[in-house]
Amino acid sequence: MLRVVVLTLVIVLASPAQAQLPRCGERPTFVDPPWVNGIYWCLEEVYQDPNRAELAFTSLAAAPDGTLYAASPMTGQVFALTDEDGDGLPESPQVVIDGLVLPNGLVYFEGALYISAGTNVYHWQAGELTVLVDDLPTGGFWAGGLTVGPDRRLYVGVMTPCDGCQPDRGQGAIWSFALDGSDGHLIAGGFHAPTDMAFLYDTLWTVDSMPAAFDAAPDADEINRVNPGGFYGWPDCAGWVAVPTHTPGAVDCSEAEPPALALPTHSGPLGLAAYTGDTFPNLQNTLLVTLSGSYNRAALSGYSLAVVQMDTAGSPTGYTIILPEQADPLNPPGLTLQDIQYRGSGLWPGRPLDVTVSAEGWVYISISGGRILALRPQV
Repeated sequence: MLRVVVLTLVIVLASPAQAQLPRCGERPTFVDPPWVNGIYWCLEEVYQDPNRAELAFTSLAAAPDGTLYAASPMTGQVFALTDEDGDGLPESPQVVIDGLVLPNGLVYFEGALYISAGTNVYHWQAGELTVLVDDLPTGGFWAGGLTVGPDRRLYVGVMTPCDGCQPDRGQGAIWSFALDGSDGHLIAGGFHAPTDMAFLYDTLWTVDSMPAAFDAAPDADEINRVNPGGFYGWPDCAGWVAVPTHTPGAVDCSEAEPPALALPTHSGPLGLAAYTGDTFPNLQNTLLVTLSGSYNRAALSGYSLAVVQMDTAGSPTGYTIILPEQADPLNPPGLTLQDIQYRGSGLWPGRPLDVTVSAEGWVYISISGGRILALRPQV
């Protein structure tokens, strides 16, 4: 049975302009490793409970009052984390919604939390849960990411329910709805796993990743610019590359939409957020993406947080790993990202699941196994 729990205590956080943060190393929440570049930010522990499931928090959403919401699909719950010890980080979780089916997408907009879960999209406000959409074509599988556009419409991803079959219409696709759940229509298709979306420069972006067994191309995971009416190739093509199960003549892969940015196969992009604030000027007008990594490979790829840089025309020019990262003056020659991970100075075997940005411009990252980290200013 679905249950809604009313959250009775919300503590409003002081912004950096209102309360000076202690120096990074003086904060009890400071963590090292994972390594980050201390010139730019301080890495802190928000919450950790090793008893929680591997997919404890697959989606995050930050509210302007400082509350951090987290979706837990395997338990069917949505948590609200609030700051009870006054350090500015929302470390104390309470269940606010229970009994959902695979809640896996969150977005907070104008005082309300929107949730994608199974075949449904919900609106939650002041303890009241309302079903907006009840017929997402998920086929009992996972819904993908959820966001609100500058046109004040909801955008929700629907993942492909299988790796080798032809999905039904509307699966492996992105849908759009009015904020009240009406006027639903298909925006674009041909995705394998559109697990998260974000708007930047008034453009909708989504991640997509290939199945674990996919080896047809070295850079087949993707960040895509979502063009209305576009077809992105799956299940016949990954970008412009035909997949092994492709039926010759069925689809011309050269006509599929190419990725805006190709990422290493098996890096596993899952979470996506736009950074438009000025708290971290080096991140302004970029996309943040969690690379969750493969679970069945000896050679590690992913297990990191990356920044996608944009040119003046709003197109991706490349990406940089910032978590884990080692500042150049301290970086021993030849120490690769995989070396950092295997030495215990990275996130591995933890897998980054989602990323979100708070009203203060702080960056929250959820890690598999019930862990949430934050990047905040050094001082």
